[in-house]
Amino acid sequence: MRENDAETALWPALVRRPVAVLLTPWPWRALLYLATSAPVAVAWSVLCWPLLTLAGVPLGAVERRRLALVGGAPAPSPHTPPPPGTGPSGWARWRSREAATWLELAHGLLLVLLCVVELVLVVLLAGVPAALLASPLLRAAQGADNTVTAVPDILLGLAVLPPAAYLTMVLAAGRARLARALLTAPQGEELAELGERLVLVSRSRTRIVDGFTAERRRIERDLHDGAQQRLTALVMRLGMAADRFDEDPDQARALVGQAHADARAALAELRELVHGIHPAALTERGLVAALEELADTQQVEVAVAAGGVGRLPDAVESTAYFCAAEAVANAARHSGAETVRVGLRVGGAARRRALLLTVTDDGRGGADPGRGSGLTGLADRAAALGGRVSLTSPGGGPTTVEVRIPCGS
Repeated sequence: MRENDAETALWPALVRRPVAVLLTPWPWRALLYLATSAPVAVAWSVLCWPLLTLAGVPLGAVERRRLALVGGAPAPSPHTPPPPGTGPSGWARWRSREAATWLELAHGLLLVLLCVVELVLVVLLAGVPAALLASPLLRAAQGADNTVTAVPDILLGLAVLPPAAYLTMVLAAGRARLARALLTAPQGEELAELGERLVLVSRSRTRIVDGFTAERRRIERDLHDGAQQRLTALVMRLGMAADRFDEDPDQARALVGQAHADARAALAELRELVHGIHPAALTERGLVAALEELADTQQVEVAVAAGGVGRLPDAVESTAYFCAAEAVANAARHSGAETVRVGLRVGGAARRRALLLTVTDDGRGGADPGRGSGLTGLADRAAALGGRVSLTSPGGGPTTVEVRIPCGS
């Protein structure tokens, strides 16, 4: 689970500023967090038990807000909203089926047990140094005339105060971590982020399916209007030539020559069409060779830096190739660029390995994903494999498209 800033705020303060932290509000906030556990536990035990299984829900809401004492903000709620129109009974049934509700109840039972320990620790950690430092006042209140004998108590109080403050902060941070584990995990922010990513992937795949349908229709039109027409003309000319070989050999040879030209044109169109679907170099020699071949066919200067990238899974290579081709085409058409740099690098270890593709041009910049479908298409291709696309394009350039695609082990 991704750690929250509020959860870890005490630790860098303790580690990075071990002396200065004593002069900050952190010791007092940690002490207040531990000291308020007992009142919260008592109020919960008295007021919320009639709710039975749902007794932990109000306690969880209070505890998530109380965590702000040892962090920066209240912890996020792990509960999901019930369906619209749900009444009180429906809300109760919805909550009783959530794992978070039972975790909140378990936290309440632990709180009842831990609050006694926390109360004793607070009395010791705060009371002992306070009593030692206040010994002159205590002696004066008891009628003692000589307060010089209280100097050792003051020195001892000053000596034990920093360790007591440190121990208070460590205990508060550990107690907060336990509360977060029960009141926010395994749902909370991570679940919300996962839900957002699932929505994005679902939308991306829907667009990809629509794109595949449109691409299939384009291929059908290209075949019908291009290669199929040339092949039909080729068959007709060959038939006409076969009929004229005996009567007019010269015209027959001319028809055969035209048929040969039609055959070569049809073959060229088929090669171009197949290359647009899946380049042969990509299958035979890999991603780097295919990108170098792509660079040779562009109207702008394209430099490819592979960084020792070898063969990758077919789906990764195909996705990276078409993302690069689309990004280079966008740069050539829209940015006014003169040079484009394509970079490839594989990083990470084992199952976290990922291919990082960067396409940078020296054009005018100011690219906006909302003004066209090209960048959306890149994001959809990458999202289908769990990847991400980011764009940096300040006014005046340069424009950099970064595509990160997981490639496993």
